Amino acid sequence: MGDSHEAEHETLREVEADLTEDFEDLDDEADGGDGNESVNPLQQFIHGLREADDTDVRAVGQYDGEDYELLYLRSDVDEQLDDETRAARVKSLVMKALGEPISDPVFEDYGKLNAAIRWYDEAVVAIYPYDEWSGVVATFDRVNSPLVNLALEHLD
Repeated sequence: MGDSHEAEHETLREVEADLTEDFEDLDDEADGGDGNESVNPLQQFIHGLREADDTDVRAVGQYDGEDYELLYLRSDVDEQLDDETRAARVKSLVMKALGEPISDPVFEDYGKLNAAIRWYDEAVVAIYPYDEWSGVVATFDRVNSPLVNLALEHLD
């Protein structure tokens, strides 16, 4: 059992290394590449998040049903979580994402759900569904939010 967790941990490091190379390639393209290369939109999303504020992005993963792939995990977050805790947290996030329907007859006039945000004391979880069964989950460090902070100050 320990070997499979170590293998999963090593796979995460390899994915992060590959994504780091992809980010460097994206930077090269932005600095004068010919633009003919095909860039994965999910890689562009992760690159954009990290470029906006690399220190706030904790993790990014993609889910399809109960299957998931962790695409980015910040090193200090990786060090805080053992393999079992990391797997349980990712599975829980995927289950929460699957519980967010992208369409709801009650809110039909609002349109399709584009994102669901959960604010916790120390982290923010953003769910971006593609459809009812797949999408992306990203987690961030909790930063100041006037909307949430004001409500907590006055309603708590």
